[in-house]
Amino acid sequence: MIKKVKYTTLTLNNLKIKFVSFMKKLSIVLILIAIGSFLPNPIVKHFIKKDIEAYYTNWANNLGLQEPAFEYNNDIQFVQAVRKCVDWVNFETPRYERVPVEMIVAQSVLESGWGTSRFAKKGNNLFGIRTYDKSIPHMLLEGTKKWPGWGVRVFTTKCQSVQYFVNLLNTHPAYENFRSKRQQLLILGQELDAKVLVKTLKAYSTTKDYADRVNYIVDSIREQEQSIGEMEIKTKSDSHVAESKDIVPLKKPSNLWK
Repeated sequence: MIKKVKYTTLTLNNLKIKFVSFMKKLSIVLILIAIGSFLPNPIVKHFIKKDIEAYYTNWANNLGLQEPAFEYNNDIQFVQAVRKCVDWVNFETPRYERVPVEMIVAQSVLESGWGTSRFAKKGNNLFGIRTYDKSIPHMLLEGTKKWPGWGVRVFTTKCQSVQYFVNLLNTHPAYENFRSKRQQLLILGQELDAKVLVKTLKAYSTTKDYADRVNYIVDSIREQEQSIGEMEIKTKSDSHVAESKDIVPLKKPSNLWK
């Protein structure tokens, strides 16, 4: 015999409560879906952009753009030449793998003495990048005759040293903090600040105040560019170029170039 169930008032009230609770939860889910569709969170937006940029980067790489010439005769020209190299590298590099232009320029200035060092002139190495493989083209410190276990790497062109430097920051385990901080800034939609990111490169130099030195140069170049406007790229044959003192800071920390 089938027993008849009587729906009491209490049972109906419980059903109503459960139904209302279910509808509230459903509403919240629908609202979140709607927000996610029209206002996606920063992480989702970042990875969507990443996929799109990867497509266009591959397209750019297939164009076979020509590497820019690196010509300079003074500090102004050196800064502009480095910028051109960075633009060339960045055109073939996804946004999420790019390094701030100001950081690259300032580090090249510090490491090469505005492109005047022996390693910059003869080895096209703007960043003091080392090699621990004797078979790789390299230069030794002046006065060094025997292989000391490392040498300063030699590049075919200066732009290739810029390209190698960017790749180094993007792949070497020592610069994981740099990559993590960069990704954090990108996800939050913030600007890649050279002065913030350079502080993550503690493994790049044994100099304790290395980040301060780089940031000092960043500030100095910013001030100079604001005072004279966008600096035009001039060739060595231009007789009206500014002298080196026009871009070198009037005051600098002691032992800045050591």
